[in-house]
Amino acid sequence: MRLIRVALVESLPLMKCGVQTVVSEHPLLEWAGAVSTTREAVELCESARPDVLLITSASDPGWHRCQLLTRLFRQLTVVVLLGADARTADHIAMARLHGVRALVPLEADPGRLVAAITAGVSAGHFVDPSLATGAASVSTRGTKSLSRREYEVLQLIAEGRTAVQIALRLQITAETARTHVRRILRKLEARDRAHAVARAYELSVLSR
Repeated sequence: MRLIRVALVESLPLMKCGVQTVVSEHPLLEWAGAVSTTREAVELCESARPDVLLITSASDPGWHRCQLLTRLFRQLTVVVLLGADARTADHIAMARLHGVRALVPLEADPGRLVAAITAGVSAGHFVDPSLATGAASVSTRGTKSLSRREYEVLQLIAEGRTAVQIALRLQITAETARTHVRRILRKLEARDRAHAVARAYELSVLSR
């Protein structure tokens, strides 16, 4: 099995040292380096070609770094180490919309970090069970069910796809895709796309 090359974007020396130790000691992982800034991250991805990039939620509160890197490097798997203040359904939904493939608590033990890395690469999506069980539960009573097509559109919204990208994937027009999005927002009683994804997770319309 090919080794998974892992890099980190983080400015704290202790965090760098700890993550490097975990990665270097695992037989399926290979350390690709650590950087502190977005510019350095881009340069590292161009030169070292890591498979996985670890980012802390505190270092990217608006998820703009994650979005930029996943758009520049389509094969890159971004795994976010989630701080306590970012463990809400809304934050998780926004992370997914901005290209994050896997999420794990910042204080997770080495085994859970490795699980997030490997599952993010192999399955394309992973949320640590502690984050899933910690999400608020919301009653589905009164929420209108989605059609099969609306569910397909919702899944693509959760992947961060635009209306044009959804249209190309489903072989429909962009306007039809936007119509589906509007219906999804109405049925889930959501104010925008990110809120719709958050609601879908809360209501178990989408599985974590």
